Amino acid sequence: TGRFAVHPLLPGAAQLAVDACTGRLAPSWTAQAQSLLSRWEKVGVCMPRYREFLTKTKRKDLKRAHVFMNEEAQAKLAEFYLCCALRLRPEAIEEAGQDSARLLQLANEVANEEVEPFFQECRDFVAGYDWELHQRLDETTIWREVEDGLFWHHSFEVAAPDAYTAFRQAVLPPEATWPSREDTQAMQETLATCSAAVAEGGPARGLAEDVYQLFLEASATPVKATIRAALIDHGILAGEIVYRGNAGAPRGEE
Repeated sequence: TGRFAVHPLLPGAAQLAVDACTGRLAPSWTAQAQSLLSRWEKVGVCMPRYREFLTKTKRKDLKRAHVFMNEEAQAKLAEFYLCCALRLRPEAIEEAGQDSARLLQLANEVANEEVEPFFQECRDFVAGYDWELHQRLDETTIWREVEDGLFWHHSFEVAAPDAYTAFRQAVLPPEATWPSREDTQAMQETLATCSAAVAEGGPARGLAEDVYQLFLEASATPVKATIRAALIDHGILAGEIVYRGNAGAPRGEE
């Protein structure tokens, strides 16, 4: 029923676009995401200390960033940064030994040089997160159980609607002339024309790449959701979590 609500030319053309681009294009965000998640694994065990710091903090205590009248809050924040220093610069911590002045200096260095820039990098990475796009992309995954081509068709409609429309108009004849579902030969001939159009040097190759690249970029949404939720859950970012999807917290926080 649902499978046949879509004309077979659509998943066929979508699959041809994917076949033409797979292995040739890559998302721009993966290296940064891997770096952020790797650092979350290190500092995640320290985040309960940051939560303790927040519970000791009142807005009226804040004079400027991380300078508090509340000495208990200052102590908790120092514990957090020292924990991060232990995770990020274990050799330096070992060298400092019991030298409290050196340990405090290390905590300050790690705060300014690594932890705060890391938090800002996380905020910047998730700034464009769209929970509705995330949810709609998640909803397309059910089509994989039916047919890969249907998954790609529905995913492209969500992630790259305008580019996908332009692609279809370029590689398929006007919808009124599409062959019937039962006309196997005509279907094969139409898709053969589509395949030639998206081949290397074909007139629609660039359009296929546009669609696939937009999908790859949109596929960052689950990772953005994971990092954004961790930031909000730990009080590092103000915001509301409307949809978490299948993403859990970054590893290291359990």
